[in-house]
Amino acid sequence: MGILTLAAPRLATPLFAAIGSDVESTPTSTWVWLAFPLIGALIGWGTNWLAVKMIFRPHRPRYVLGIRLEGVIPRRRKELAQSVAETVERDLLSPEQIHDLVLSVVEGENVRALLHERIDKLIDEQVAKLGSIVQTFLPKDLVPKLKETLEAEVLQFLEGLSGEVRGEMSERLDIRAMVHERIEGFDVEQLEAIVLRIASKELRHIELLGAVLGGAIGVVQAGLVTLFG
Repeated sequence: MGILTLAAPRLATPLFAAIGSDVESTPTSTWVWLAFPLIGALIGWGTNWLAVKMIFRPHRPRYVLGIRLEGVIPRRRKELAQSVAETVERDLLSPEQIHDLVLSVVEGENVRALLHERIDKLIDEQVAKLGSIVQTFLPKDLVPKLKETLEAEVLQFLEGLSGEVRGEMSERLDIRAMVHERIEGFDVEQLEAIVLRIASKELRHIELLGAVLGGAIGVVQAGLVTLFG
């Protein structure tokens, strides 16, 4: 943007000549202060607009004078897919995180309370089926110990199951490959539509920023021309 904007004086000279008699009746400095910022803003906006477009376009390689022209995203599509897939697997949902989630559920107070309640109910029902005569011969601490042992065994089983779930997830659910395949399956036009839908405001701000900076450089140039021209 800077190189094109610095060329504003040369671009403005033909503009002055084209204006003709109006320039003669108007102070030259006025036209300088009007034309330079305007041309600078147009150049700044145009170069940033072109840069935004070249993120995706051309969608497919084109060769001009032996130079390959292709949008950044289409050209680096595989690297983009790999990077996004690694990020999703690492930060969003990894097998280790699933294991920790299952383990946290198993070790949660609500689960323990529910398990304790269900085991108590199950043991009490089974003991009741034995009849009062058989119950008379049972040690007093047998039922509490049985409940405690069974609860510990079930919790231990669930904790071990969480480890098995992690192993199964690692083998069967390759998150990185799934995300990579998904992105690779998108057409370039689809990727462009997704990005523009999400970041259209930010990209428009980039274009406007180019116009502002170009206009500011034009003001500086107008000042220099007025002082030294």
